Amino acid sequence: MLNVHKPPLPEPMDIKDRIRRRMSTCSGPGCVNFAIWFGNELAKYLWDAWKAELKAQGIGWIDFLRMLSGYNSLIASWAIKGELSWGDLVDRLYSAIVKGSRQSDLTRFM
Repeated sequence: MLNVHKPPLPEPMDIKDRIRRRMSTCSGPGCVNFAIWFGNELAKYLWDAWKAELKAQGIGWIDFLRMLSGYNSLIASWAIKGELSWGDLVDRLYSAIVKGSRQSDLTRFM
């Protein structure tokens, strides 16, 4: 685990449990999206942790949601399948969304 987010972000076990419960009560092709995105619980948790950095880069809530939605399979690997640790998920999301958007923003000046 890289731990690129300092300090480490505590794993939201309550959110993970609710995602799993929603998944267990659903059947059909949209269940993973429903389980992950209902109430935007995980998105709000991550936004609260990273919003200062994201806002400093000109990234708002809607932009963040759009970016985060591209990582549904990673989120499912953590919350539903148990194949990815919380630390690895956070590191990958932070690197891609927070640090990645900062790096892509710098290319405008080159």
